[in-house]
Formats: sequence, structure tokens, C-alpha cells
Amino acid sequence: MNRIPVEIVSGFLGAGKTTLLNHVLNGTHGQRIAVLVNDFGEINIDAQLITHVDGETISLANGCVCCTIRDDLVQAVSDLTERHPLPDSILIETSGVSDPTAAAMGIATSTKLSSVVQMDAIVTVVDAENALALEGNLKALAVDQIEGAHILIINKTDLVSARAVAEIRSWIREISPRARIIETSNCEVPTELIFGTTRQPFDTGSESHETATLHAREHSHDEHSTAFAAWSWVSEEPLAFQAIYELFKTLPLSIFRAKGIVYLSEVPDRRVILQMVGPRVTLSKGEPWNHVQPRSQIVVIGIAGEFDGRKLTGQFNASISSNAEPQPNRLAEAVVEILRRP
Repeated sequence: MNRIPVEIVSGFLGAGKTTLLNHVLNGTHGQRIAVLVNDFGEINIDAQLITHVDGETISLANGCVCCTIRDDLVQAVSDLTERHPLPDSILIETSGVSDPTAAAMGIATSTKLSSVVQMDAIVTVVDAENALALEGNLKALAVDQIEGAHILIINKTDLVSARAVAEIRSWIREISPRARIIETSNCEVPTELIFGTTRQPFDTGSESHETATLHAREHSHDEHSTAFAAWSWVSEEPLAFQAIYELFKTLPLSIFRAKGIVYLSEVPDRRVILQMVGPRVTLSKGEPWNHVQPRSQIVVIGIAGEFDGRKLTGQFNASISSNAEPQPNRLAEAVVEILRRP
């Protein structure tokens, strides 16, 4: 069974976490998303979307559910994994005065959840209007929330000057130099950036690494919003583990998400599932290829106009095993050994 990805939404009081949750719950993303919040009384869901209310759970017409977190976060997540049908993703809103890393560690280290869920990302919302005014312990907490994030959303940019936004970006960069930063108002960001790219194997037809294309998808709502693009690459030649891993660690900061099925020369008999969110890259074992023609299929999502599709094509081509130069690395060898295990 594929484990259910868990995303945590963090951010200081009033930053816009609830606005982001409403954006997700009202979306037409086609995913069954379960949202855990401290109190869903604050969630403003269109009455036309509500199909059923059962105690601490609201069921929505688009397949999403919204539940309250009681005393035990791990138990609340476990309860969601027993629902039928299972959610495609679980989104958790942490308290505005809590460190999201603690919640993430609690889920990631839980033996009860280890076989059914996996930590996917921490998304922190930063208040463009008030973040720089925080002091003392409150500022220290905001720094912790930024340090723990894979993706940062600078929200309420319509309420401040461009100079103020630039100052906040600079402040975030000092705390987290490799942070992926989105500027927005009303937390109107593509859900692909929160939940990653397609969760299912995708059909890219006969496209090869020589004909990779750039697919721009506009999400601009006003002058403060950002347009994003999705780019895909396919190859039937095996890739070198060390080369592809190093490539993903050095992608531009304008690329936020990536997911794909990878055909590795070191593990030729089975699929390897690749996930990237912000600066974190993971490779995990997939199903055997059996009688299917092995090939790598990778999609990345980033800010439109801020990454070069042709350059990416060259970089990915260079990770093909026959093109890559050997790079002995004990850590890489250890990871490959894990991926080879039955």
C-alpha cells in the first residue's frame, strides 16, 4: 500500500493558515484531502460544499473532510487512515504558537503510523504585514517555524510595499538560505505546490528527454500573485543514482516541487519513486518493472520564467548513466543497497 503523504501548515497567529485551508477545501483539485485543525469553527466553508456533519467531522462534496484535533495528534491521524475511501493526502494545521518540527517528528517517528503515512512537507505562512515587528520569544518562535519549513508563503503582500516584501525575503534568506519562497495575497497558491505533483503514474506518451517541453500554467489572481510552470522529462535510458541525487540537491530555488518514477542503473529491476519538496529529496522503493519497459518520468513545478527548460534537459541528460562520470560515495552506496532490498 502506498503511504498517505502528510503536510503540516505552520505560521504565526494571523498569518493566514486558515485562509490557506479554505483555499484547499474549496478547491477543484480532484484529491480526497483530509484536514486536521485545532477548531474547524473558524473554517469558512461554502454551505453548498457541505454534504454531512458528524460530530467533529465535516464531509465535503469534493471528497475532502475537515476534522478537529483533540488531545492526541497521532491518534487523530490514525483515525483518518481508517476512513473509506482513504484520503489521498492529510493536511494538518498546527497552532500559531507551536513549532511544526515537533509535530512532524511525532508523526514521522510513530510506530503506529510508520506503515500508513509519510511526512511530506512543512509549509509555513509568514505575515508580510507583521512578521518583522515580532520581538523576543515571539520572534524566536517565528524563526523556528521558518527554519522547519520546506516551502514558505509570504502572505498579505497586497497590504505592504514592495520594499517591505523584499525585507522579509531577505530576513527569511538569512534564516533559511535554501528556502523556497512564494509571495501571495489571500494564500492563493496552486494546490500542486502544497501536495506535490500527480500522485499516480502519469502518461507522457512517446516524449523523450530530447523533446522535453515546458507547460506553463497561469495561477495569477492579481499583481501580487505568482505564475507557476510545470516541466516534464522522460528517458528510457537508466540514470546514475549519484548524478540524479546531486542534480536535485542543486536545482534552482525557483523550483518548489518534483515527483517522478526513476529507472536507476543501480536498481534496474524495480521502479524508484523520487520526491522533492523544497530542499529535501527522497528516493524510495517502488514496484518491480516486470514486463513494462523501464523508463524515468519526472515532473517539476516552479515559478514561471525563473527556470530554463532547455538547461534542465541538459542537466537531466547528463544524469543518464552512460553520460555520468563515476562518483564514488559511501552514502550513495548505502542508499542504493537499501533500494535493492526486496
